[in-house]
Amino acid sequence: MSWFSLLLIFLFSFVLLALYLLLSLNNSIVIVDLLFYEIEINLGIVLISSFLIGSFITVFLEILHFSVKKRKNK
Repeated sequence: MSWFSLLLIFLFSFVLLALYLLLSLNNSIVIVDLLFYEIEINLGIVLISSFLIGSFITVFLEILHFSVKKRKNK
């Protein structure tokens, strides 16, 4: 197993631990206003969902950027 694989496993387990701690330690309720609809959600879930959405958007934009850059080089 290479160092990169070990680092990736460690990073993944650290993120899972942080997400678990956010869910278990946070009992505050936040009201999310979506124009005409209000949702009451725990603060931990809001933090985790915003982190995951931001991560997915970043990965998508990076893939898009590198695919456009690869086409320009050909």
